[in-house]
Amino acid sequence: MHYTVQEGDTLWLVAQRYRSDYRMIALANSLEEPYSIHPGQVLHIPRKYRLIGFIADYASNEGIADALRAPEPFSEVVYSFLHVQPDGDLHPGAQDPAVQLIRARRTRVLAGVTNLAEGRYLRQSADAGLLAEDARSMLAGKIVEAASSGALDGIHLDFQSIGSAHWDALAALARDVRARLACISPNYTLSVTVPHDWTEGAFDLTYMAECVDLMMLEGLEKGAQDPEGPPTRPTWLRKNVESALEHVNRSKLAATIGVYGLDWAAGGQVAYITSDAAARVASETGAHIARDADSAAAWFEYCDSRGEQHKVWYEDLVTFSAKIRLLDSLGIRKIALWRLGAVPAAVLDAASQAWVWG
Repeated sequence: MHYTVQEGDTLWLVAQRYRSDYRMIALANSLEEPYSIHPGQVLHIPRKYRLIGFIADYASNEGIADALRAPEPFSEVVYSFLHVQPDGDLHPGAQDPAVQLIRARRTRVLAGVTNLAEGRYLRQSADAGLLAEDARSMLAGKIVEAASSGALDGIHLDFQSIGSAHWDALAALARDVRARLACISPNYTLSVTVPHDWTEGAFDLTYMAECVDLMMLEGLEKGAQDPEGPPTRPTWLRKNVESALEHVNRSKLAATIGVYGLDWAAGGQVAYITSDAAARVASETGAHIARDADSAAAWFEYCDSRGEQHKVWYEDLVTFSAKIRLLDSLGIRKIALWRLGAVPAAVLDAASQAWVWG
């Protein structure tokens, strides 16, 4: 939806006309305080969103702090603390009691189940936990027990580095988990991550959508193993979402957005870096920050204390706003942030204050 500014308009008046929030309109149009607008200016009027956050147990203190300090509560938070091991067993990490403070803010907390072990996503864990029916049934029981005993509101299945056979088995696991949850309460939520490379694996999204309440499409294109460049290109994100919409009703689809950076060293090493840390490095080294025209991502080059050259690409409020405009044009109303504790403060504040959940 678009609106052309008229004489006498202010951003607040425009927001009132559309029963929106002026901060949400400011975010969608990359406006900064004092939010000046002028006659003839065309404003994009975004619609209502449902905001979800991810917390990883290896950084739970920072993630929980973000969820609690956000000016407005998240709709849901996925707290990943259940990990399938290489032998197929479920290893529950220690659940931070502060998670219940998040629930006290009227935020539903889902127990995140991953095949993250030994610091990386292991296909061996997916093999052991998913492919054999007996092992899968045992895993389903342990997952439901852990979530229900932890006084949480549902379960999120997040398996990475998997193939189509694992995906089909994951759908069977989801169906089993959902049936077990229904025996306890009708109010539990079950969701699943759709890996960013799902098209390469020919994953059946249509059937999975029948097994879960919500599918979170991973919108993080690049990792530490990929060539140098912006973390997520808009063309890639659009193609991935449009492909998913051919199989899943948009009412069941959320897009996971990462706001992070990657630091490529000349020697070939690549490291993740938070966007705030990237901005600090640029400031401390006196590097000039440039902006990529296609992705809107920021980038700069610097020389470390050992004399090695680096190139850093990172995302911030500008790239985040561009992604939101793109997703809005595709009718996606559910946005998940990866991950709380690493999202820039400006993004967290703008997102949590700007969105109303429908």
